[in-house]
Amino acid sequence: MEKDLILRLEKLERKHQKLKVALIGCATLLLLVTLGFSFKGKESFNIIRAKGIVIEDSLGKDRILIGAPVPYSKYRVRTDTNLVRKHMAGRIYKKDPEQYMKWYRRYRHSAIGMIVMNEGGFDRVLIGDQLADANVGRRIFDNSGMLWNDGMGMELGGAGVNTSPDGKANVVVGLDDSEGEAVHLFAHADHTKGLVIQGKDGELVIGMAKAEGTRFRNKQKFTGIKYFNKEGKLMWEQEIKTDGQK
Repeated sequence: MEKDLILRLEKLERKHQKLKVALIGCATLLLLVTLGFSFKGKESFNIIRAKGIVIEDSLGKDRILIGAPVPYSKYRVRTDTNLVRKHMAGRIYKKDPEQYMKWYRRYRHSAIGMIVMNEGGFDRVLIGDQLADANVGRRIFDNSGMLWNDGMGMELGGAGVNTSPDGKANVVVGLDDSEGEAVHLFAHADHTKGLVIQGKDGELVIGMAKAEGTRFRNKQKFTGIKYFNKEGKLMWEQEIKTDGQK
């Protein structure tokens, strides 16, 4: 009986020792984990460097192009002359589609930034610097900002800075329609600022300009409204005197 009791006690002691070791191990691991989090520094994020990024849709078609300049995409209509001839040449210049294609080859089609395309490969939104020319012709300035197009890639508006070859920068927000330029809010480098509403019969210009302004075609400083017909002839004006004159 006594011998059996001693064996049981020894067995319990061995179990106790094993449990003690296990508890010490768990406590040590918990302490190390706690210390690890305590001494962890601020999270750091690596810089991603890439020549270009192409984002595809669920069907594997290129939909977003990002780069400086944006990368080439076989799905993009703008850079496929066969698709341009099919979808744009006859629509934009019915008189001579082949002549349009000759002009088109000199257009700028790239951008430094991002281009979003629809499922048909037409440009819908462009954001960045040195944005692509409109499909109807080359720009006379460098365009930085944002442009948006219809479903066939035809420009319908934009917002940004237009920089001319002489370095002057004009800020413009424009909305277009089927007749062309429709409504434009502008702030020019010569301090002319205002709103232009255009249609097939002429344009209404509202705003202010210093002397010798080109937009209002004024010799003296001007604040008010002018309406020009489609030939550019002044048809009506209403000036607001800002210097106390009646």
